[in-house]
Amino acid sequence: MRVSTMAEVNRERVLLVGGQRALVMQLAHPLVAAGVAEHSDFPARPMERLRRTLDLSLALIYGTDAEAEAASAGIRAVHERVTGSAAGRPYAANDPDLLLWVNATLVDTTLLVYERFVRPLPERDRRRYYLETVDAAELFGIPRAVIPGDLDAFRAYLGRMLEGPKLRATVEGRRLVADVLRPPLPVPLRVPTAAVRLITLSLLPERVRSMFGLRAGIRSRAALAAASRASRLVLPVMPAAMRQFSAARAAPRRPPERST
Repeated sequence: MRVSTMAEVNRERVLLVGGQRALVMQLAHPLVAAGVAEHSDFPARPMERLRRTLDLSLALIYGTDAEAEAASAGIRAVHERVTGSAAGRPYAANDPDLLLWVNATLVDTTLLVYERFVRPLPERDRRRYYLETVDAAELFGIPRAVIPGDLDAFRAYLGRMLEGPKLRATVEGRRLVADVLRPPLPVPLRVPTAAVRLITLSLLPERVRSMFGLRAGIRSRAALAAASRASRLVLPVMPAAMRQFSAARAAPRRPPERST
């Protein structure tokens, strides 16, 4: 029985390396940045918020049907409370366009980090992975009608967003990006976070880097190359208890769901 590609890919702890990239990309949307600025405690409690988001995401992929539904209901309930306006434009966290962008940053980052730090995926597996994310996107509250139907459509959507006028740096976005890249953490966590920051700078799309005044210099590119090379060498011999999320190890190896 073939295990779902999504379950196979998302079990890797090393995907956490992409967390900063996904967040910075999300904050490039002015209305996402406004919602986070007005309704989120991320800057004050970054690790707690990251853990809460991770637990919900893992429940969607590896939990029972009841656990997945409870997690998605919790996410939707939080989104219902996030409304406001920015620069005269109303926003709501359950707006399908905003949800679609946030989800797209997660899908794109997951594939990018997995292939950099674990192993390259054949194109057929990339396509299968994307199709499997469509069901999860619906659980987040995104209507299937607005979700790109396949990987080609997803890539086209991502390109339009990165090249078009919807993304731009705002005052709130710049402040939050600074908090994401340099979170207020205890001293023992600052060194590894600095290393992740260098990697993030190289992983970000050039358009997003430039709008926030970020650069991927020699140190950043060298950090990405060294970290990804070391990861691909070490992961194959690392015990599963260290390499994989506990929720993924405990989950039954279920067959993939099929998107329709």
